[in-house]
Amino acid sequence: MADTLTEALGYLKVRIKDLTEENTRLRALNRELSEKTEKYRIEAAEALEARNRAELDVEYLKISHRLASDPDVLIATRRHIAQLIRNIDRCLEMLKE
Repeated sequence: MADTLTEALGYLKVRIKDLTEENTRLRALNRELSEKTEKYRIEAAEALEARNRAELDVEYLKISHRLASDPDVLIATRRHIAQLIRNIDRCLEMLKE
């Protein structure tokens, strides 16, 4: 009986050690996967932001090509729009004061 109990305790001790090692390994893997998941979430958000910027650029290009079919006129139109934007910015600054 004592041998059986000793054997059972020995078996349980080995199983506890194995399970503890497995638990440690799984926790490390969980940590690693959580870090990767967060990294991929950040990359996905950056990709969405880049896509949105690209879509906005496309929209601006479409509008700019509708404004002028000739490249010289297009350049002049862009300069004029840039000047208007600077004027609006200055007006906003004046309103803030």
